Amino acid sequence: MYISFPKKGIRLNLLVPLGVSFLVLLNGLPAFIAIFLAAAVHEGGHILAAFLCGVSVDRFDIELWGGRMYYGGMQSYPKELAISVGGIAANLALAPLGLFSVFGIYGKLYFAACICYALVNLLPAKTLDGGEAARILLSMRYDEYAAFSAISTLNSFSVLFMCGAGLVLSLLSGMNSSVIMLAVITVVLSLEK
Repeated sequence: MYISFPKKGIRLNLLVPLGVSFLVLLNGLPAFIAIFLAAAVHEGGHILAAFLCGVSVDRFDIELWGGRMYYGGMQSYPKELAISVGGIAANLALAPLGLFSVFGIYGKLYFAACICYALVNLLPAKTLDGGEAARILLSMRYDEYAAFSAISTLNSFSVLFMCGAGLVLSLLSGMNSSVIMLAVITVVLSLEK
């Protein structure tokens, strides 16, 4: 279920306010803001890449874990590739701002969140940017069946990797509830499609 803002082309998943409230309660408002800024940079990178490619964004859905952008018409593979890696590029380009900020530990948290968003989205899981980039690159080179087969295999290995990484990070964080929640959500969403 969504709250729609049709004039802006934005839909907000009703689970987002619940998730935001939960993260603010667990980590405090300053930590949430640092992580939210990293997510906004990521999604803004996709929107900027679409704009630079001359692609109109028809709708943008704000989900519990990131966003989904819908753009009009068939696009060329190079444009789709640029849009899919735009968020990763934005995170990597703007992450160092956190190291030079006056916000101390929260600046470092922003830096770490940007790097995490970029690294996680490099994984070739179907619902992540890396999965979309892999689909595009494989579709450019191979027939549809071979590309689909390769993408399914990459997705399976990515999900296994995320399960293992989530477990390790949960243990290293002393079973921090935020880390566990994010690990579970990431794995569930990667199984979504």
